[in-house]
Amino acid sequence: MDINQKENIALIVNGEFPRSEDIINQIKSAKIIIAVDGATNTLIDAGITPTVSIGDFDSINLLYKDRVSNTVHVEDQNKTDLEKTLDWCIENNYLSLSIFGISGKSEDHFLGNFFIINEYSDTINCTIYTDYSTITPSIGKTIFNSFKGETVSIVSFESNNKVTSTNLQYALDAYKLSPSARAIRNQSLGNSFTIESSEKLMVFQIKD
Repeated sequence: MDINQKENIALIVNGEFPRSEDIINQIKSAKIIIAVDGATNTLIDAGITPTVSIGDFDSINLLYKDRVSNTVHVEDQNKTDLEKTLDWCIENNYLSLSIFGISGKSEDHFLGNFFIINEYSDTINCTIYTDYSTITPSIGKTIFNSFKGETVSIVSFESNNKVTSTNLQYALDAYKLSPSARAIRNQSLGNSFTIESSEKLMVFQIKD
C-alpha cells in the first residue's frame, strides 16, 4: 500500500476502547484505520471495520478476520503485536499516527505500550488519545496548545533528562528529570505552554 504520511491514520491497540463519542468519531473519521490484532474485535463490535489488521492473530475472532479486506500476519514471537504493527507502519510510510486503546486491561501491556511508543518516537510522530488524557511523545522544543488551569504531567523514560518549561505553574529550568512522579500534576497558565527536553519524554494533558 502506497500511503502518504500526511493522511489521517488511526492506530487502535487492543486495550480499553474509548467511551467518549468525540474520540470514537475521531476514529471513524480516519482515512486509514489500523487494528492491532484483537483490537479488530472491539472495532467491529463498535461498528467500525478496520482498513488493515496486523499481528499473529491469536486474539482475533476468526469470523471478524474475514470481514477485514487487508490482514497482515506476523508470527515473530520476539516482538509484541504493537511492535509488529509499528514496524509495518514504518515500512509502508505511515509516519504520522493517532493512537487509541493504549491503556486499560492488563497493566503490564499498558505499561509496555508506553515503552514501545517511546522507543519508536524517533521515527513515528504520534499523539495518543484516551478518555482521560491526550499524550504526546516529545523531544527537543515543543509548543502545546492548552488552556488556563489545564493539568499537565511530564514523564521521562530516560535518566538525567534536562527539562525546561514555560507558562506552567511550577516552572522547570534545566531540571534533571529521571523516570519518576516528580513532574506530574502541573498546571498550564494560558493558551499554550512549551516543553524543551534533552531526551525523550511524554507530555500528558489531563481531562479533569
